[in-house]
Amino acid sequence: MMTKSEVFALAAIALYFHFTFVASFTACPTTFWHHRTPPSYQRVYLSSAGDDLKNEAAELLEKARQLRESLPAETITKKTPTQSANKQSSRWTVPESDSPGVGYRLYIGIGREQGTWMEPRWGASGKRIEFTLDVKFLTETAANQTVANRMVKDNFGGTSYPVYELITAPKARLRSGFDEMASHGGGYRIDTARNGGGTARFHILVDGTPHSGSSYGDIFVPKGCLYFSIPVFGNSISQLSSKEGPLTVRQIGWHTGWRREESQMVGTFRVVPIEKAQRVDGF
Repeated sequence: MMTKSEVFALAAIALYFHFTFVASFTACPTTFWHHRTPPSYQRVYLSSAGDDLKNEAAELLEKARQLRESLPAETITKKTPTQSANKQSSRWTVPESDSPGVGYRLYIGIGREQGTWMEPRWGASGKRIEFTLDVKFLTETAANQTVANRMVKDNFGGTSYPVYELITAPKARLRSGFDEMASHGGGYRIDTARNGGGTARFHILVDGTPHSGSSYGDIFVPKGCLYFSIPVFGNSISQLSSKEGPLTVRQIGWHTGWRREESQMVGTFRVVPIEKAQRVDGF
């Protein structure tokens, strides 16, 4: 079935050609008639032909009107740029939750760091994997025991607050959105030292990236938990430091003198409040 736009276009084209023909026919009769044709006959025929064309054009317009009225009303919903962007980036944003919390965007760089205990071939080329991940630190929702057990127990001599839940976007955004990595949330706590300084420690469970056969070369994001630590002010998760912090994974090794699970540095990260990050990044 033709749309309203197609009907209007058809009617306009028909009118254009009909009236153009009439105008040309009236202005230059010698183009269509031999010079010996009697002038009186030309005038009568031209008048009759013009009337016929006008009548035919009127009939076309009437048919177009009837066809237009018989069509169902069109409902055109135009997507605004904001709506399109929201739909596209939904997998990169934290799902809405009624639980109170503080949102940040993590800017993460995975690559070989000086002094790391990662095996020598990992990241030897110097390549890095840069990505962002939106997170929300819930301030009133305690983490379950499984999540709490994943926390690193390295706050010797200080005080550790309870472990709370951390939720993330479904996907981390790699290569400006051309690649992605699944993320499954985690937990966090605030540790205070004897000197009064505070550190926010949190972990996030991720699927990682392929170990081989990918375009990232000899670098990959290890599957499992990524561990983060960063200074916090006033023991409030809403006041995280803007400086870079270390990013580690927990793997079995011998670097401490005996075989045990140890922290191995795989990169760095920084945090930006989510509202500021969205305004600057445009997503």
